[in-house]
Amino acid sequence: MRFLAVVAVVGGVVLGAQGASAQTDESRFMLSLNGAFEPGDEEFTDDGPFTLYDETGRLTVSGRSSTGAILDMGVAARVAGRFTLGVSAHRGASSDEATVTGQAPHPLFFNRPRAFSVSVPETKRIEQALHFSAGVLVELGEKLDVHIYGGPTQFRFSQQVVGEVLVREANALNTAVDVTPTIVARKKNVWGGHLAADFSYPLFQIGNGSFRLGAFVRYAQASSEFQVVSNTVSTKVGAIQYGGGVRVRF
Repeated sequence: MRFLAVVAVVGGVVLGAQGASAQTDESRFMLSLNGAFEPGDEEFTDDGPFTLYDETGRLTVSGRSSTGAILDMGVAARVAGRFTLGVSAHRGASSDEATVTGQAPHPLFFNRPRAFSVSVPETKRIEQALHFSAGVLVELGEKLDVHIYGGPTQFRFSQQVVGEVLVREANALNTAVDVTPTIVARKKNVWGGHLAADFSYPLFQIGNGSFRLGAFVRYAQASSEFQVVSNTVSTKVGAIQYGGGVRVRF
């Protein structure tokens, strides 16, 4: 649905640009620097057995992954008329809470488990992406234009998870257990794609180019997976992104 929304926006821009007046900006290269936001998050759960005192216990790890604020920068060049080739990159990071719950076998009595629960306040996720683009500049008016571009994206992400749990007795009476989670980072590279519309308005001329303010909307996403403790869970990397910043054309 988000991809279709971006397609609809881009299509509306192209259709609305009919009859727009020509610009005087004859620059070839385009630089951009943006602050942006990537909304949304997802939850993941890993549930599995573990062995203690020759008896099977249960362990459940629940977590959340999100991105939030991102930094985006890019460069593009006109290769033929209004057609462009470019590359851009974004990076985002966030921290979310994870929870470890389960049932630990008793050292003396069979089938008398002790329940436990512990929170891990920060599990970090880092998302980086490199976007390779082909695009076109579309004039929307005497000054305002939009750069419509898309292409493949290579995502790199690192997700911290509870990768191992140490369970020990908390007291001599064996009424409770101490649980010590070990945090590990799962890293993956995966390919996806993107489609974007970048609007810009000139503030002042720089020779044949200009210094501009801009805003963009981009849908960039891929699917991947990572291991938690016992199992592998699926994840989405990227999402719809909104942002704005400065543009330099020369």
